[in-house]
Amino acid sequence: MFVISKVICAGKYLFPYFPVSLSGNNRSVKAVSAVSEKTLAPRPVTSLSKVDGSNSFYKRILEKCDLRNRLRDYLLFSPSKKEYPSLKQKTVVREDVFIKTQDGEKLHGYFLPAEQDTKKTVIYFHGNDLNVSRWYLAPLAIQKHVPVNVLIIDYRGYGKSTGKPTFQGIVLDALAMYNYLIEKGFKSEDISLYGRSMGGAVALELASRAKVKSVVVQSSITDFRDLARLHYRWIPSFLIKNNLFNLRNLIKKIDVPLLISHGGIDKAAPVSFAYELYSLANKPKKLIIFPGAGHSSISNHFTKEYFQALNDLFL
Repeated sequence: MFVISKVICAGKYLFPYFPVSLSGNNRSVKAVSAVSEKTLAPRPVTSLSKVDGSNSFYKRILEKCDLRNRLRDYLLFSPSKKEYPSLKQKTVVREDVFIKTQDGEKLHGYFLPAEQDTKKTVIYFHGNDLNVSRWYLAPLAIQKHVPVNVLIIDYRGYGKSTGKPTFQGIVLDALAMYNYLIEKGFKSEDISLYGRSMGGAVALELASRAKVKSVVVQSSITDFRDLARLHYRWIPSFLIKNNLFNLRNLIKKIDVPLLISHGGIDKAAPVSFAYELYSLANKPKKLIIFPGAGHSSISNHFTKEYFQALNDLFL
């Protein structure tokens, strides 16, 4: 049994590495409006549903090595340390930002100021691959139409950020980004969240813990279990843990203005995910579908209606 446990705990040897590239709430806010990261306790492993009549053996193994969490993290995150050059890098006004997390990691990213002085600021949570040297172009395109500052930071393990990405780790990263802005003098009522793909889950996690102005969820998922059924059908269902990255539950906790946007021909995260999230969300809410847009091409389909909706949310 010890040998079997050791083999299963070395889960990376059993499962291939091919992550899918998906490219006033005041619950946990301190008196100074900064979120206390210490309140984020590790979430326990849920009990397994029956696999067969003698599943206690598998249950002990899974709970011992936390295989389901490891599997989720391996499949979800595809970090890159590569520097992606861009012709715009030399002309864009941006400030390199380094943020320390509560558990000692050091995050890197950019603060992109608006052309005109403003306190209205968006935290942009990027998808599960690449890093900010490529992702910063996405909020830059939005800033051409919406006069807001943007903070875009790599999660731990991405780009120049230290550490290794895990679910609980990137939630701590999100809290650190929020607290960074609060410590810089930005007010919670001026801070909005924009989550792209996997970043939509991160945005909702933060919005459920901190007071923000508004939230955008773009091209995101409903929960990890649905994603696994779509892309990893070879994985036994009892290995999939869906109490983390469960946007169905998170979105019910959000009571600030919400915009959900999605590509109509998205194959990585089907548009049905957006319709379901919208049906579960509280008002005020808005849904915008771009009929000819895929998962990675959605920015090419933005319309005047979309930019106006962002202006209404952020300003």
